[in-house]
Amino acid sequence: PKIVNVASMAGKLRQLSPALQAQFASDTLDRNRLVSLVENFVAAVQSGRHKEMGWSNSNYGMSKLALIAFTRLVAREEPTIQVNACCPGYCRTDMSSNRGGQDPSVGARTVA
Repeated sequence: PKIVNVASMAGKLRQLSPALQAQFASDTLDRNRLVSLVENFVAAVQSGRHKEMGWSNSNYGMSKLALIAFTRLVAREEPTIQVNACCPGYCRTDMSSNRGGQDPSVGARTVA
């Protein structure tokens, strides 16, 4: 069995403070803690204090960072399943207003 999550280079840890980076990258991160971290991000954004609290200013980047963290923990939990995350690259799609540098078929090959 195989699971492939479509992430993005926008999900880099460096968008967070070092303390938050350590939490997301922890080898002991579990589902409950990941959910708690994401809920903390949402609350911080709602309060308007997310940047001063060490969070990213990118909702998209945070969603991909959380997906990558989730991918890592599922890979630890399910050693008999091949679990990966990949970035298809900057493709010409509606999401990029068709400004991406490559055809979506190239990005799809990354996933496959």
